[in-house]
Amino acid sequence: MDRISNLSDDLLLKILSELRPKDVIATTLLSKRWKFFWTMVPRLDFNDKCEHNLSKFGSFRKYVDRSMVLHRAPVLQSLKFEVGPCCSSEDIATWIRIGMVRYVPELQIFPCDEYFEKDSTTIKLPKSLYTYEKLEVLKLAYNVIVDVPIDVCFPSLKALHLVCVEFKTKESHRKLLSGCPVLEELVLDKTKNSDYMRSFYVEMPTLQRLSILDRCDTINFGENGLHKIVINVPSVKYLNFVDFYGDLCLCENMPQVIEAKVKVVYESPKKLLESLPSVQNLYLCLNASMLQHRIVFYHLVHLELCQDSPEWWDLLTWMLDSSPKLQVLKLDKCNERPCFVTDIEGHWEGPSTVPDCLLSHLYTFEWKYYNGREEEKKVVAYILKNARQLKTAAFSAQSLSLEEERSLKLKELVSLPRASSSCKLLTYDGRRGDC
Repeated sequence: MDRISNLSDDLLLKILSELRPKDVIATTLLSKRWKFFWTMVPRLDFNDKCEHNLSKFGSFRKYVDRSMVLHRAPVLQSLKFEVGPCCSSEDIATWIRIGMVRYVPELQIFPCDEYFEKDSTTIKLPKSLYTYEKLEVLKLAYNVIVDVPIDVCFPSLKALHLVCVEFKTKESHRKLLSGCPVLEELVLDKTKNSDYMRSFYVEMPTLQRLSILDRCDTINFGENGLHKIVINVPSVKYLNFVDFYGDLCLCENMPQVIEAKVKVVYESPKKLLESLPSVQNLYLCLNASMLQHRIVFYHLVHLELCQDSPEWWDLLTWMLDSSPKLQVLKLDKCNERPCFVTDIEGHWEGPSTVPDCLLSHLYTFEWKYYNGREEEKKVVAYILKNARQLKTAAFSAQSLSLEEERSLKLKELVSLPRASSSCKLLTYDGRRGDC
């Protein structure tokens, strides 16, 4: 304890800011120096543990009120609330207003983990929040109602996360985004309200990072059948797009995207992939063949392909031909939706000519959930035989239940011919050997 007490105030505050508020307040018992030290912690994180008892929640409310009133840090950096069914809109509004008086730049409101879908109680934000000039980060989830006034204005807001929130009207999201002139990061998960919010528009010239998630795999088109996401984000550099509806409408290309994670079920994802001419890191899970299209990813160096998508082996062939500077290739599985039938037997033919990336650039090849079937072995054999610069080939046979079978399938790879004499074979169970 003496060693800790001898640390500087700045270092102690940094340590305390990583603890829960109740644990921080408990430090008041340590010594006179610690009695009021907790009031200087720059970040406040409150969790009512999904309390259903009104009496116990009343104690939690008093605890939050006292903590916020006594807080004395020169700067309050963040306010986070994880609340259950007893927390009302009035409680949240009171605490938000105190935070606004303290010029807090970051606000997060989530239901506690056990409360995501169990109760229908909703939280409505105070109207004054929508014109709060100092807010830089706003993160809202689930049972929060977004009721946007006409005069909404967040002149400093740079990051906005909306995870399955409830929009008051179908135009609320457009009004909200129009009031964020300097927004750089947007996370939108519309899985919960896909049928209600059939059309969603993101048209923002300042946006740098965009994540749109719609994991629902059933759809009720309603009366007019319209269901779409329209995006116009010419400056975005990071894209995470998960869409099991197939409803994206691109207004413009995204020429500055460097990293993209794309999981879609479109019959023709050609337009989406063509909109990413500068992508360097790409994760793909597609539901359609691209063999009939010619797109070249001149800047792509890191590629991950999902083996849960149908005919993924054709996508592998197409991407090898389309990525002349590819350096890292990984095959993995997507856990966000039920697996498709991914039996490769008798299907893979490989590129008609050896791709440029194998001749000059590929140095890492990694395959998770390798089964060791004959056709899969053909894929590995082709890459090892033609990848002249390969340094590492790593495999995991964790999908095989028997350890003896797993070991045998991995050992088979050691004897395969290879173009690179310096390649090392790695297995995920810790075994290792020269290729």
